[in-house]
Amino acid sequence: NIQGVRMLDSPWIDGLTDAHKSCGGGEVSDLHCRILLAEDAPDTRVLVSRLLRKAGAEVVIVGNGQEAVDRVLASHDEDTGFDVVLMDMQMPVMDGYTAVRRLRSKGYCSPIIALTAHAMVSDRAKCIEAGCDDHTPKPVNRRHLLDAIRRQLERQRKPAPAD
Repeated sequence: NIQGVRMLDSPWIDGLTDAHKSCGGGEVSDLHCRILLAEDAPDTRVLVSRLLRKAGAEVVIVGNGQEAVDRVLASHDEDTGFDVVLMDMQMPVMDGYTAVRRLRSKGYCSPIIALTAHAMVSDRAKCIEAGCDDHTPKPVNRRHLLDAIRRQLERQRKPAPAD
């Protein structure tokens, strides 16, 4: 440690500095929801889950796409489902693209947000084509991730228009 220099936990989470908090980006515990985080990188798992918990979410973590599919389907059958799934798209055993396609083919309708280091427009399109509802690039920006989750929760809670 260099005296007077504040060290960050990780470069993977943007927006956790005191300067950000003083600009209106402080912690707000308003995400009263249950989230499955499918992520294979230990540092990212710890940091994203900490961020989500500080925002008021209950977080369950799995390390690959197969575990995500198994956990989501089991929780859905037990009526303890997830409000949102955050899916890393590059994981071992089963990647996020395959996991999302498998969940959608089984009738899973809740929001899935892609987490990926690939941030090009074509990468976003590939995630949406696979069945994701939204896309958040890595390194994860705290505000963008929480806004994406809030948008999906709001969409999910709105009643369907009457015909």
